[in-house]
Amino acid sequence: MTVASKFPKFLSNPKFRAMALLTVAGGIVGYGSGSLIGKLEKAGAMRVEGLGWSDLLSGLIAMMLIAMGTLVLVASLSRKTALRVLDPGNGRDATPAQASYYRQQGLVALLAGVMLAAPVLANSVFDPLPFELGAAVMAGIVALFLVQTVGNLILWQRSDELVRQVMSETGAVSFWLLQGALFLWAAGEKLNLLPALSLWDAVAVLMASYLLISTLVSARRGLGG
Repeated sequence: MTVASKFPKFLSNPKFRAMALLTVAGGIVGYGSGSLIGKLEKAGAMRVEGLGWSDLLSGLIAMMLIAMGTLVLVASLSRKTALRVLDPGNGRDATPAQASYYRQQGLVALLAGVMLAAPVLANSVFDPLPFELGAAVMAGIVALFLVQTVGNLILWQRSDELVRQVMSETGAVSFWLLQGALFLWAAGEKLNLLPALSLWDAVAVLMASYLLISTLVSARRGLGG
């Protein structure tokens, strides 16, 4: 059998189509976000040059979460496409309960992205940031955090044992690895061997590490693939 004869079958693979869709969606979101930020900076409406590495990392993670949450929300609106996009290889329509579960997952990811992006955007647009505006942004973050916490608890209750195990393993691995890394860095900082880290730096590292560990644990357990 030639490569040419295998190529159409490769294109017809549901997992390949889903991956291609996610790649295209990510490219569109990345290009659109980058273009928008560039135009805002050129117009003087946003300051990007003075942002630290943790601000840039947090902004990147926030865009990923917002894009992923939006894609899941949009896909879950149709029972016909929900499982085909979110569970490649499954040719049947999603049940109302499954569509609702996916929709809730998308909302939780979207809220996480908005909360992570809000402090960075506020400091980028306003320099210096007025106290009143900072307090208003903080109040909004607290409100969204409470809503997301309730959403996460409901997701935990609705998840099956495999998903709960992935969540538990991700939390445990993240805790022990980051606890050790934080202690070693703090010790080096105390001994004047390493530069000081802010709490925001730690949050950026925490989010990046958690997403990476979650992806690895999910792949190990056979989820998402």
